Amino acid sequence: MRGGVMKDNGFTVVETLVAAGLIGLGFLAISNLFPAGYSNITYGGRITTAVAFAQQKLEGLKAVAASTDADKGFNGIDTSPGRCPAAAETLADPIVPTITYTRACALTTSLGVAPIVGDLKKVRVTVTWAAGNRPGSVQVEELFTR
Repeated sequence: MRGGVMKDNGFTVVETLVAAGLIGLGFLAISNLFPAGYSNITYGGRITTAVAFAQQKLEGLKAVAASTDADKGFNGIDTSPGRCPAAAETLADPIVPTITYTRACALTTSLGVAPIVGDLKKVRVTVTWAAGNRPGSVQVEELFTR
């Protein structure tokens, strides 16, 4: 010490502990966000898979509606075995086979007003799943005409 002035070259132990505690609290707050983020990402993936399963069913029905075979075509959507409406199907998740999806199809006929009352059908495909604590459901609709 020269002339009554003290030279300080660093932090004290108390200052260091307080700074480390504040940094630790910051990391703790951020680390609590990761499980919620991961849960949202997996839920979004399940929605994507469910929409793909619904689109798959609708594409199959489009092929039936566009067919010129005697037992298919527009009228084959509701009369052919395995078409719509059909019994609900159980499908496995392609990535996590323990998660299953249920795909059901509902048909509404005779939509519209004259003169197209019998020429329009609405198909609704519903895909549901029960995975852990976040079950979900997706509905996709499409109109078919002659």
